[in-house]
Amino acid sequence: MSDLIIAARVVAKPGHEAALVAAQIAFVSVARQQPGCLLYDLHEDEDQPGSVLFFERWSDRASWDAHMAGAHMERFRAQTADWIASVELLRMRQVA
Repeated sequence: MSDLIIAARVVAKPGHEAALVAAQIAFVSVARQQPGCLLYDLHEDEDQPGSVLFFERWSDRASWDAHMAGAHMERFRAQTADWIASVELLRMRQVA
């Protein structure tokens, strides 16, 4: 299996939870249109508003790299950078 699995946990700074989640929700449809994107879902923690998990599946690492380097991602980062407290990124491959 050559698909790349991404799990990214993003936590909003206090007071920016709603704005960050709204921007992330809007971004999902943009990300889903990127070449090589097989799955791009966003989940919010029930017990911690503003803490989300992006779960992504890409056809290969090159597709994800292109997504991360794209102008759409640059605009998203510029819009949300001041709202983010932390990001944890896992790049994985399915083994079973």
